[in-house]
Amino acid sequence: MDAYIPSKKTQKYIDLAERMAQQSAYPNFRHGATLIKGSTVVNASCNKNGFNSFGARFRKKSQGKATLHAELGAVLNVERSKTEGATIFVVRVNNSGEQRLSKPCHMCESAMRHCGIKKVIYSTNNGYKVMKL
Repeated sequence: MDAYIPSKKTQKYIDLAERMAQQSAYPNFRHGATLIKGSTVVNASCNKNGFNSFGARFRKKSQGKATLHAELGAVLNVERSKTEGATIFVVRVNNSGEQRLSKPCHMCESAMRHCGIKKVIYSTNNGYKVMKL
């Protein structure tokens, strides 16, 4: 995982993911994700506290129920031709609106690999990191 410095072009995808995170009603962990293919925004989502059957395929039952994480919401109901080789930007914000660590969990990482996502760029407490899948 390498440090990532956004360009002006990719900053807009990060900004959209941050706006999505701010829309999350989940009180403690507010995440947003933007799915990008080429230079096109394919989908965007925030996390929600409801069961997600797609995510459950990638989560161990001992870890509790699979809720709709932002990354899952961004790939759900999107054709494989749009997810294959795509990039996801993931941002977490705290209650003060500051960006925090949003490294994808094992469930989301597995689901994104399944969908053919090639790269994840996620927020940290002081910048961004890249995860290649």
